[in-house]
Amino acid sequence: MSNRLVHSTSPYLLQHAENPVDWWEFCPEAFEEARAREVPVLLSVGYAACHWCHVMAHESFEDPEVGRYVNEHFVAVKVDREQRPDVDSIYMAATQLLTGQGGWPMTAFLTPQGRVFHAGTYYPPRPVQGRPSFMQVLRAVTEAWTERRDEVLRGAEQVYDALSRHPELVDRMLADAGPSVVRVEGGEVAEDAVEQLTGAWLDGLEVARDAAHEGFGTGAKFPPSPALDALTRIASTALHGVPGHESAAANARAASGQDAEQPSEQASEHDDAAAQHARTARDLLCATLDAMVTGALQDHVGGGFFRYSVTPDWSLPHYEKMLYDNAQLLGVLARTVALLERTGTDATRAARYRRAAELLVEWLEREMITPEGAFAASLDADSDPASDEPHAEREGAYYTFSGHAGSPTGGRPAPATAAWGEAGAVTGILDESVRQELWQRRITRTAPRLDDKIVTAWNGMALTGLADAGVLLGHPEWIELAATAAGFLWERHRDSATGRITRTSRGGVVDPHEGQLEDYARFGAGLLALYRATGETAWYERSRALAEVAVERCVRGSTVLESAEVDPTLAAAGATGRAEPFDDVAASSSAVLSRWLTELSQPTIGERQAREVVDAVTAPATGVVLKAPTAAGGMVSAVLADAHPPALLQVVDASAEQWRETLDAVGAARVLDVLVLDGSAAPYGVPAASEPGYTVWLCRDGRCELPVRSVPDVSALVTRIRAERG
Repeated sequence: MSNRLVHSTSPYLLQHAENPVDWWEFCPEAFEEARAREVPVLLSVGYAACHWCHVMAHESFEDPEVGRYVNEHFVAVKVDREQRPDVDSIYMAATQLLTGQGGWPMTAFLTPQGRVFHAGTYYPPRPVQGRPSFMQVLRAVTEAWTERRDEVLRGAEQVYDALSRHPELVDRMLADAGPSVVRVEGGEVAEDAVEQLTGAWLDGLEVARDAAHEGFGTGAKFPPSPALDALTRIASTALHGVPGHESAAANARAASGQDAEQPSEQASEHDDAAAQHARTARDLLCATLDAMVTGALQDHVGGGFFRYSVTPDWSLPHYEKMLYDNAQLLGVLARTVALLERTGTDATRAARYRRAAELLVEWLEREMITPEGAFAASLDADSDPASDEPHAEREGAYYTFSGHAGSPTGGRPAPATAAWGEAGAVTGILDESVRQELWQRRITRTAPRLDDKIVTAWNGMALTGLADAGVLLGHPEWIELAATAAGFLWERHRDSATGRITRTSRGGVVDPHEGQLEDYARFGAGLLALYRATGETAWYERSRALAEVAVERCVRGSTVLESAEVDPTLAAAGATGRAEPFDDVAASSSAVLSRWLTELSQPTIGERQAREVVDAVTAPATGVVLKAPTAAGGMVSAVLADAHPPALLQVVDASAEQWRETLDAVGAARVLDVLVLDGSAAPYGVPAASEPGYTVWLCRDGRCELPVRSVPDVSALVTRIRAERG
């Protein structure tokens, strides 16, 4: 018999719709029921691609005895963490506070008001290795609630106090670490402060670096996508020039009265530091990418990357495939290829990364596009074992090969560049004939389940990755994929009356929950990336309009909010709605917001000065870098974007042909260093030209150089801009 979840738009919740547990979705009515019955709430949080979520479901939630006990003593609430990240965030924080660790499935026990008093993750059906069984936990919680309720409520109050004070404690910790990046006269970010911050961050990454296996840390290895993205930006710039003006070094020399061609000792030291930072960043970037691309984290047969490696040497992946990981890595790979090809070095690496990007997009097209033209959330780690691998585990059964005579290639020798990781994982760089042979074996198997809900934020990441990579790697068809997805999101995930964004949809049915800051910022950044790739002004206007809604909804004074409106139950649990400055598997939402606003190049966003919002986000940058360098990549990228925004080319009186020729003349720089805007969208207006006709102005903060009037002159201008940037 189905329960309430049968009407959900979440594939994860639908997986539990036939459980004997009488599940509720997270809603006020569930907590009203708990108050009426005077019983606690059992909250279970997971997601569709989660292996251990499936294990606990099969072992416990499908058990009629467990169902009867839960229904009698609890109100059971099931949550898809991807659909309700606000719910997941506060209760995961409580779980980590109580247990010192977290993960999914997350199992929390709440008062009818929503406050946590006990929590854990996966519980087995029988006691094992000191871990109690799920039924033991349920009975213990029931006994405590019945016999020692005052004690339980006092504990819940203590958890609430700790969670509600968390933002204040974070602010204090970051403030104690040192002063924020400062602006000099004229509003520009102090160059020395940026270099010091960059150096401190790189030093922190070097300390965290796994010298034996690469990546950061010595445990399970997740793709450090935000850090890699920031490293591409540092590695691409040895001398940070100011767009449209002389280089920073030349400006410093001129200000001191020296010949601009004769660097001062101070300027020379600055240039040397920048060059050293670029070399260090490139080393860290390529070493980490090499480990991921040649190890088992990449699906060498079907393309794309798995969620993480269980082992520190990247040899045994956890076989979920997440859209957000792959969208971010696509952009990183493309930017790194552009860097290597521009410098004319490491042709082998550049080709390897290019191929990884191409396989990734092949996988997206083949397996992840929904009927609406947007991108699905994830692929499961589990599937039925294949007939050619009858002894395989469910986890990774679709992807692993044991083969014959110890070789996935049927006993014949493997290519010299290929190797085979743990438990049949494929690693190394495959010869194309071997890849095709393994692919033919794979497609006879039962594919993993697809979580086909459409998440706004993750699709926004895909827009950015596809648009940037489409330009940088010469694949215009990828840009078309992004445009189709963006069109669907704009029409279906946005309320045309209010401009607000919804978080998810599935099968054309839009979930009613408003998006988080990450949905606004990542979708908006994706629209801007699509504009820069195509030059179609509608995408820019949509991005700017979305920025106004995002700032109005998610910025209060100098406080950036992850949730525009905090759910009352979550507020009662201790949630404040404050956005975290630290990265997780993706860059912090506030950092993405800052970079997006900077790259829009508009002085005002709605009724706010864009610079005020950027300053509010980047104020704790020093503390974030010093306290948590591996979680600071997004913040570093935000500071770098603020210090070195794209050069602004404002084009006036261009015909359609001249506009296209201008974009072609700017080339790949238009998604890296340069923002090309039609004069009608110019943030400060454009000066009056001395004569009518095609005119291109290079401007910054309302100051413009003398214009150029031909496409070849635009090419020369872009060459100069890029030379100044290093």
